Amino acid sequence: MTTALDVRRLFNVTQEARSCFNGWYRGRDRVVEQVMAHESAAVLRVTADEVEAACRSAPAPGGADSPGVRDWRPDFPFAVVAHHVVEALGRLPDWPGFRGFCEADERARAMLWTPAREVVAEVGAEGRAALRDRVVRDYLAFLRDVYVLAVLRGHGLDVRVHPLAAVVFKVDAWVDRLVLNPRGGPQRSADLLVRAMPPFFFTDLRITRSTTVGPASLPARDQLDLAARRLRDGSCPG
Repeated sequence: MTTALDVRRLFNVTQEARSCFNGWYRGRDRVVEQVMAHESAAVLRVTADEVEAACRSAPAPGGADSPGVRDWRPDFPFAVVAHHVVEALGRLPDWPGFRGFCEADERARAMLWTPAREVVAEVGAEGRAALRDRVVRDYLAFLRDVYVLAVLRGHGLDVRVHPLAAVVFKVDAWVDRLVLNPRGGPQRSADLLVRAMPPFFFTDLRITRSTTVGPASLPARDQLDLAARRLRDGSCPG
């Protein structure tokens, strides 16, 4: 299990990180309460096969668009909602299960379902399809991140995730003091953590290919397996 206190003890250790955390902590009461109470446990037990099954259950997002939906910035980042759903259920839900839980669960409804309905009421019927597409895309992006986690943990690596790490410290996943960059590109957390002592190390998993599972684009499994082997034998850069 990983708690918000674990994350704070590990990453809130530089002037830049403390400034970022303190600004976030002061400014968003409901989000802060949810994230600081969150415990990541069930997400660490998800398997790659379960992620692939969830991908196949999702509808393909279409091309619907609406400025009101495109510019919508809900208080709760989607990852916070998704992590809550996984932990509350004790498992990774498929798309119908995710959608149904967000409608039925009081907390998930307040974080996502009700704000989404309010947006639809503002933009009208033409925005309904755009909102559905946006939520589906966010769900698929969450599955992609969980897939990386599941494959690496399946190789025996103690990879950790938590919404506090992602939202505040820009850390998508980590193993001890090694910060992983599953998505490639610039390290989001480097500016916050580069001055830490003892130091953090940063590595790109070097995933350059994807495979299609249902409507999802997941990192190529052979490249993830190779990244896991590099991590285990210590040959990753950093």
